[in-house]
Amino acid sequence: MKTDTSWTPPKLVQWITEDLTRRGIPGSLRLEAERLVAHALQISRLDIYLQFDKPCTLEEQKAVRQLVTRRFNREPLSYLMESSEFWSLPLAVGPGVLIPRPETELLVEATLKVIRLENRKRSFAILELGTGSAAIPLALSMEEERLAFTATEISAEALLFARKNISLYLPELEKRHNRIQLIQADRFDPIKRKPLFDCIISNPPYIPTKDIDQLQEEVRCWEPRLALNGGKDGLDFYRYLKEAAELMLIPGGFLVLEHGYDQHALIQDMMGQSPGLLAFGSMKDYAKHDRVLIFRKTES
Repeated sequence: MKTDTSWTPPKLVQWITEDLTRRGIPGSLRLEAERLVAHALQISRLDIYLQFDKPCTLEEQKAVRQLVTRRFNREPLSYLMESSEFWSLPLAVGPGVLIPRPETELLVEATLKVIRLENRKRSFAILELGTGSAAIPLALSMEEERLAFTATEISAEALLFARKNISLYLPELEKRHNRIQLIQADRFDPIKRKPLFDCIISNPPYIPTKDIDQLQEEVRCWEPRLALNGGKDGLDFYRYLKEAAELMLIPGGFLVLEHGYDQHALIQDMMGQSPGLLAFGSMKDYAKHDRVLIFRKTES
């Protein structure tokens, strides 16, 4: 790309689209190109075409080149945009935090179902393992009132994004009498009082260690391995969550889990080994793969 005044926003879009295609980068490449140009020039995607004949300054061209170079290195688009949408909520993301996936919205849907099973006259206490960007508690908080979250996360980098996102939506949280307590912790280690939760939720790391190097380059090279690595068979955190549910759920409480597309039966069998946890429901994702499991702790 030459640095001169003949470059207009649509020409930049065309150049980026062609170069991304030539480099074999997957995705909706014209849309990516439009988002990169709009972000670099601090304009809307519509303005790209409304300003079709406006030459870009050398500084604007430099800003575009810097973003495009990062994308050529397969850095995820969400990191370049410093934002990702989840449950229609724009969330701050960047290197060090997992990018929320559309499939995880099913975990939100499943949790809403159990929250709404009965008319509540008190706060509903939810414990989350691995909150990342705080996408799940924030999504739930936009839909329900009087939710009390305790969300743990081992990564200090991820917690920076979680705090930023909670601050962004703090007025809405306060309006709905919801609160999210963040704890930097390895699993639930600092939480001593048991049992005290109506629900435990998690989208834990579930990729088997040996499979991580086979993932798309944007994931394996850029997203935090802590948020991906589920151990030798991918099930380490489900074993832990089974024990946590037995100890930390109130009688009648729920355990709601996202899992890999091929892990449904293995996790169901594992949880079935606990006499105190009963299968309550499941959900499939948009590709018709099993994706979410719900268990309920027995009353006795």
